[in-house]
Parts: sequence; structure tokens; C-alpha cells
Amino acid sequence: MKDRYLVGSLASGFAALTVGVLTSAMSADRLGVVAGILGFGAAICAAGVSGRHHHSDSELAARTEECEALRQELDSLNAIFHEPADSVPDSLAFAPPLDHASGVDAGSGLLDQQFFRVLVQQRVAAARRHLQPLAVVMFEVDGLDRVDLRSCDDALGSLGSIVVRTLRESDAACRVGATMAAAILEDTAEAGAVWAAERIRGILHQSDPKLDFTISAGVACYPTHALSATELIDRAGSALDAARAHGRDRLEIATSDEAARPLE
Repeated sequence: MKDRYLVGSLASGFAALTVGVLTSAMSADRLGVVAGILGFGAAICAAGVSGRHHHSDSELAARTEECEALRQELDSLNAIFHEPADSVPDSLAFAPPLDHASGVDAGSGLLDQQFFRVLVQQRVAAARRHLQPLAVVMFEVDGLDRVDLRSCDDALGSLGSIVVRTLRESDAACRVGATMAAAILEDTAEAGAVWAAERIRGILHQSDPKLDFTISAGVACYPTHALSATELIDRAGSALDAARAHGRDRLEIATSDEAARPLE
């Protein structure tokens, strides 16, 4: 419709100019030419207005598409947040219900396990928008398979304290099992994630002699090893499983084909 207005405005302007020229040729008042020129100027102005309207429509369409994309992301987050518990991989089998009142796990001092999958989904979506890498590091305390929950809480509490002191404010760390924790590292590629995990292990080795436990770790990165939040968690879990399978106090790096490789 606005294109019709544009054509009509230009046609009116040319017609006004033609009438003005004919009026002048017939020895009429020279104001006829002036009127024609003014008419043509009005047509040009009308064309400019129409062009601005067309630009506004294009911007509106772009904003609509962006809003729709954001809505789809929110729907996806909502679906993941309400994902049934039986769909969580065995490698992320969560511990018994903990204190959810404050959003922090009382035993470890880390964010509660209920936030982990949602946080990874949010951070992957942000990394995709900003074209930045993202890393997930899964930790597990070695040798606590057959101990009581109190001992697990004590060990995770010591590990959680080190993790919180080591990570940046933009990172996040959650408890994801009776003996497991996970770190979500923003704008961090493979080398940075390995450095952070090794630093945590190093601090643990140098801390109080009473902390006589070690940890195994698995590292996975977006987009190097996975392109979705669920896949990223699975890759990190597989890398951790590989680390545990090769012995205690070990770190493994995921690969895109699900096979983990050892840290050289």
C-alpha cells in the first residue's frame, strides 16, 4: 500500500510540473512554473516519508523475529526446568533432597542441584548469541562410594570452598550428586577450563593435610565438543566417567565423538 502512495506522489509531482510548464508556454503567469516546482518538491518529500515508513516496517519485522526467538528460548528453558527427574542421565544421579530454601546446598555451599541444568541451558543460549565458548567441568571426590552422607557432605564442603574461591564471579558452581560438583565457566575454551580444573586440584593437594581425598574431573566445551546444553552435560559426564575408569586423581577432556581423551 505504501508503494502505491509513493507512485501516486511522484505522478502528482510530475503532473504539477507539466501543468506549470504548459502554463508558462502559453504566456500565463510565471507563478504556474513555481507551483509546478513546488508540487514536485512535495512529491519528493512524500517519497521520503514513504521510505521512512518502509524502513520502520523493516525494523519492526526484525524486532518481531527477535522477540519470537527469545520466546522460543524461554519455552525451551521452561521445558528443561520442568523436565522429569527420570530423564536425567545416570551419570548425574542426584543425591537425596537437600535444603532448597535459599538456593544453596547446605552441605557443600554450592548452588543447589536443581539449578544446574537450567543454568547450563541459559549459558549455552548466551554463548550462542555472543559467539563465545563455554565450558562445563564435572568433579567427583574419589573413594566415597561406600561412605555415609555426612562424610560426603564434609568432602563436598571442602571441595566447594576451594571451587568458590577459585572461580570468577561470572562463573557458577553447583552440587550435582552425593559426591559430585560441576562448574560452568563463561567465555572459556578448552585450555582455560583445563587450567581452572588443574588449579582446583592443585589447591586441594596443597591444603590441609586432613583433606586426604582426591578428585577426578571431566571437561567439555561448547562449541568444541557439543552444540546443546544436554549434549554438553553428557560430554562432561562421559569425560568424568573416563577419568574414574583410568584411576583416581585424574582429568579427562571430552571429544565431539563422545570418547574422552586424557590430559597430556
